[in-house]
Amino acid sequence: MDLAGLIADATDLRDGDIVVVAQKVVSKAEGAIVRLDPGEDRAAARRRLVREQAARIVADAPWALIVETRQGLVCANAGIDASNVEPGALSLLPEDPDASASRLRAALRRRAGVDVAVVISDTFGRPWRMGQTDVAIGLAGLPALRDERGGRDRYGMLLEVTEVALGDEVAAAADLIRRKADGVPVVVLRGLAWTPDESARAADLQRPPAEDLFPRGRGALADLLADPPELLSAAAPDGQAGPGADERRRALAAARRAGDGRVRVEPQGAEGEPLTVVLAADSQASDLIGLGAAAATLTAALADFGWISAIDEQATAEGHRLVVRVGRPEPRPVAAPRAGSISDGHR
Repeated sequence: MDLAGLIADATDLRDGDIVVVAQKVVSKAEGAIVRLDPGEDRAAARRRLVREQAARIVADAPWALIVETRQGLVCANAGIDASNVEPGALSLLPEDPDASASRLRAALRRRAGVDVAVVISDTFGRPWRMGQTDVAIGLAGLPALRDERGGRDRYGMLLEVTEVALGDEVAAAADLIRRKADGVPVVVLRGLAWTPDESARAADLQRPPAEDLFPRGRGALADLLADPPELLSAAAPDGQAGPGADERRRALAAARRAGDGRVRVEPQGAEGEPLTVVLAADSQASDLIGLGAAAATLTAALADFGWISAIDEQATAEGHRLVVRVGRPEPRPVAAPRAGSISDGHR
């Protein structure tokens, strides 16, 4: 499919326009369509494809499986759906949406002789809010963010955190004038003032993991405790070898409270360095119960912060000790979601 040619022939593009293209038509143009085997159940096929496309499971609920895709996007069902594709087929996300946007922008420049921005949009749900909205999963030419930090409001207050999600706002604006069943894959926005940014990409809109306060969803902690991975044997990808000061303080406080004064909680290792926690108690039954409660609480608290624990038991003349070694989880293949956990509804 010559997507650039189709757009150039159907529109009167001008310099400064923003061309918003639905993800589905980009996926079709790039062949990111999977045709099911005759008789293959579509819901089962989608479950299989979601596992293949997922880098990690964020939340597994009966009505949706939220994953982080290989492209770094966090969305329901890895962005795989059956709407606006022929029966017996499923649409995948483009392999590299930013690269797709860049190629399309260059092709439009060659075909139409104009300098435009390109945004590839897809429909996402939103935490805390009902309804869906379109967001930018790929872009070229248009800044993804408009950084207003360092400015002043009308009362002279310093703006310290304001970064406007320009790419997402453009994608949502385009969605205002089309419905999902209208068969309108391209919208041209004209009149918005913007400064070209050749290095911009929609990946800039993805929050860095270290800043993400919601990296895991419902059920993730229970799954981690039920089937913990091995401790990472090499350095963690983010370079952090152990919990930070706030994580340590809160996890250790939770363990001490669970021990109810019967358990000695002794951390070893400086902040940000590999952490080992020694839990010690006398041999009385009530003390051993407290020791187990402290260890379980410490393990759960650390898991909530993204750390896992390996526990070694030691018997001493004075009582019992549990040595808790703390580290990042060893990566492993995404586990199969529970049967029937993915809704087969269209987005």
